[in-house]
Amino acid sequence: MLAQSDSIIVTGKFSTDLLQSEWFQQWNSSSANYQPDAATMEQLAAIPTAELQVIVYLGTWCDDSKLHVPAFLNIANKMELDFVLIGVNREKECPFEKKECKNWDIQNVPTFVVKRNDVEIGRIIETPAQSIEKDLLKLLK
Repeated sequence: MLAQSDSIIVTGKFSTDLLQSEWFQQWNSSSANYQPDAATMEQLAAIPTAELQVIVYLGTWCDDSKLHVPAFLNIANKMELDFVLIGVNREKECPFEKKECKNWDIQNVPTFVVKRNDVEIGRIIETPAQSIEKDLLKLLK
C-alpha cells in the first residue's frame, strides 16, 4: 500500500510548510527523529553561513528523498542554513517552472547543490558518501 505522499508529485519551488501537512507525515517524523553526528555538527556550527545556500532538488515520490531530505532539513535548521526546496517529477523536470531546473543537470534525486556567494562549490547526489552532515562539512571546509 502506498503512503499518502507517494501519490503526490510536487514540482517547482515550495516551502517546508508543505512538508508539514498531513500528506507528508513521514517526512516530519523522519526529520524530527534524525540525530546528526554531534562532533560533525559542532564543526559545522563554526562555519559562517551568511554566504551559503543549498538548493535541494527532490522527488516527493522518491525513497532517497524521503530518507535524506528530512535529515538535511534537521541539519539546516540547526545551522540556520539558507536553502530552497525544488520538487521534480519522475523525469527530474519542473514542467511548470522550467527556470528552476534549467541547466542544473539533475539526474538523480535528491541533489543538494551547495553554493557560496551564488557559485556552486559542490553537490551531494542521491545518497551521501557518509552522512548528510559529514558530506556537507567536507564540501564547506
